[in-house]
Amino acid sequence: MKVKVFLVDDHPVFRSGLKNILIAENDYYIIGEASTGREAVLMMKELEPDIIIMDVSMPDMDGIEATREILKSNKKTKILILTMYSDEAYLKAGLAAGASGYVLKRAVDTELVAAIRTVLSGENYIYPTLIPSLYKNKLHHDEFSEVNEVDLLSQREKDVLKFIALGYTQKEIADTLSVSIKTVETYKTRIMEKTGADKRSMLVRFALKHGILSVDDDL
Repeated sequence: MKVKVFLVDDHPVFRSGLKNILIAENDYYIIGEASTGREAVLMMKELEPDIIIMDVSMPDMDGIEATREILKSNKKTKILILTMYSDEAYLKAGLAAGASGYVLKRAVDTELVAAIRTVLSGENYIYPTLIPSLYKNKLHHDEFSEVNEVDLLSQREKDVLKFIALGYTQKEIADTLSVSIKTVETYKTRIMEKTGADKRSMLVRFALKHGILSVDDDL
């Protein structure tokens, strides 16, 4: 069954670009589109999307407020904030409103699908370069006040990390996980940004420290 997606952005050309990215994956169905936050809130009375891709800056009602309003009565719907702003204040506001993820518009071609999959799996997705904000400002005090760096990795990122630590090539990882080499490269980049590692030996130590890799594994 295809994932039902609701696109909310005030730029038709950008929404068209999002549709092209998702349709190419063949796993997604665009159930509706809105150009303002208020329109999105009204349309949600009849729509039941699995996930909403929500812009922040829109006329009439911004994406943060729309997120807050939608989740009051649609608690099962996941909302992924998509914005051009990397300001940590927007990150804080989006998470506080109940969004499950935050991706920068400039990275949609490489990050959008991975972000959607992460969010639908029940995990939060934060664009890697914004991760330090969670440590510095301790957003979402209940959830992030004691952020464990390994908790910032999705399950798929942990899987890729283990294979990297074990010495698998990117092609071997791609074949094992049935994904493209480009996807593996994207995961590797995010893993290194989140862990602060810049070489395999550091990833091995990180994986051992957090139980992703066992001393009994064949290194």
